[in-house]
Amino acid sequence: MRGNDTIASDPEIAASSAWHRVTVEADYIRAELFNRKTIDDTRRFLEAVIPQVLKQGCPRVLLCVRNSAPVFTVERYGFSRYLDIVFKSKYKIALVGDTLELRIAHQYIATLARLRGVNLRAFPEEAAAIGWLTADENTSQASQRV
Repeated sequence: MRGNDTIASDPEIAASSAWHRVTVEADYIRAELFNRKTIDDTRRFLEAVIPQVLKQGCPRVLLCVRNSAPVFTVERYGFSRYLDIVFKSKYKIALVGDTLELRIAHQYIATLARLRGVNLRAFPEEAAAIGWLTADENTSQASQRV
């Protein structure tokens, strides 16, 4: 499956007003969460997305959170467990939020992830996130040394 093919949507999340979609792009997997209000919405989203990402076998993931409440109490939805999965799988993950509050929460999450050795970064806009995700590792490492 390639090129904007939808591979997941969870009716249980839709019942709570939060919903998501996962699509396979050319160089990465895009997972979008809409209308998150609770920590349970976040947990259900991640529990639905992880198997789809593992099934596709693509190590680059773009997580876009839209029209949602920020979450700072990350351990309440099992953040460490998800970081362990990502760390062991060597995934590269970009977070994008559509509000300042979400971006602040994502910066916090990215800092915690980097402290655990996970390649996760937060971005204010999608284009920068996609650029980072799809950049050749050798080019990206060389530019960081300059």
